[in-house]
Amino acid sequence: MLFFRGSVSSQLLLESVVIRRVALIAVVLCLATWGHGIDRAHYRELGREARKLAEDKDWAGVKRVLLEIHSELPADTPRQMLTMASVEMHLGNKLEALKWMERYAATGLTYDVAADEDLAPLEKDPGFGAVAARLKSNNQPIENAEMVCSLPIADIMPEDLTYEKSSQTFFTSSVQHHTVYQISLPAPGAKDCKATELPLDADAKRWPTLAISIDKNRKILWISTSAMPGFAGLNKEDEGKAALLAIDLASGKRLRRLDLQSDSAAVLGDMSIAEDGTVYVTDSVGGGVYRVAPVELSQTKLEKIADGLFSPQTPVLTKDGKRLLVADYSMGIAVVHLHSDPGVATTGEYLKHPVNIAITGLDGLLLDGNSLIGIQNGVEPERIVRFRLNKEQTAITSAEVIEQKTEHLGEATHVIKIGDWDYVIANVGWDKIEDNGELKPGKKFTAPVLLRFRSH
Repeated sequence: MLFFRGSVSSQLLLESVVIRRVALIAVVLCLATWGHGIDRAHYRELGREARKLAEDKDWAGVKRVLLEIHSELPADTPRQMLTMASVEMHLGNKLEALKWMERYAATGLTYDVAADEDLAPLEKDPGFGAVAARLKSNNQPIENAEMVCSLPIADIMPEDLTYEKSSQTFFTSSVQHHTVYQISLPAPGAKDCKATELPLDADAKRWPTLAISIDKNRKILWISTSAMPGFAGLNKEDEGKAALLAIDLASGKRLRRLDLQSDSAAVLGDMSIAEDGTVYVTDSVGGGVYRVAPVELSQTKLEKIADGLFSPQTPVLTKDGKRLLVADYSMGIAVVHLHSDPGVATTGEYLKHPVNIAITGLDGLLLDGNSLIGIQNGVEPERIVRFRLNKEQTAITSAEVIEQKTEHLGEATHVIKIGDWDYVIANVGWDKIEDNGELKPGKKFTAPVLLRFRSH
């Protein structure tokens, strides 16, 4: 679930590209708490200082603060690389800017340098030729996924995907319709899946539905529902509220509702369910990670197990059962160490990775053996990536792109594994709406699709 990405970008209406980037870094620093002893107050101070210096066009001062930030961040991010390149250009250090752009291109991402007023002069520099060629190569289509079907409702905005084995049917949530659909695969030769709405009660459909997952042993469908801040068509008094619902899969009857108790706006956007039925769910706006113990339908509230992340997306449990890997949209993959003590909330370190592997902009995650499949919809190009982990699952060792820049991919969100195949919900439509959920001028919804590729 990537709601917070758009809500931040819409606020940063400053004059130049580099000021916007520094402003976003400032927002990150004000909201983030790192699990390796970084002083949160110090981060806030650095963020405010960097933004003020950028607005005053004190580029030497901006560089000084960014380097201090750099020394404390868990790893370089693509956004940071572009920001440093921009600052170096303002300082007249073209060679240093080229080095930052070389590092950026090595991550496999692309960027329209010509459209960036700070970096456009690099195009005329002879030393930029190799970087330009790499950026162009990074933007070429890669196709390894095949089309399964199109969804018959163009404006469904299917945020999440799950599967029920006994009936061999998929379920998907709908942001626009505030409900859940059962998805049946098409008959041989047909292109469209069949979508049948679940008989949810009115209370369950009051807000957009986002994350869904099935406790296969208990036949319970868990649904997250959130009154997303600023979204059109929601009651003002509901704005920022969120809840987790347990639904009987056979009847659609609501078994349990857990409302998130939070002092600030929240969006429960992503979840996963462990083999024992433990539910893990993330708040992409508030930065928390929550847990529901198995069979605890009498549980009265969501148990917070981690806090202070920037924009946590999908959580996945490591094979040792002791850690959660959580896609933290702007920073990478957070490692949350689990405790048996109730009420213990902890944030761990970030997953280690080579500097030439970009791990920001991740939404959906799937852990399959020592492979971590990531839906990376916050980078350019948007893509599906397979990250290879070491045997301890403490670091990424390599990565390969499965799919990017194909006509049917659009903006994908989530991935699940069924047998020897990985299935992805794609072309979901987040890129076509404003922060308030309304269509952008000149845009229209096109049919979302279900894709699949072989697991390895």
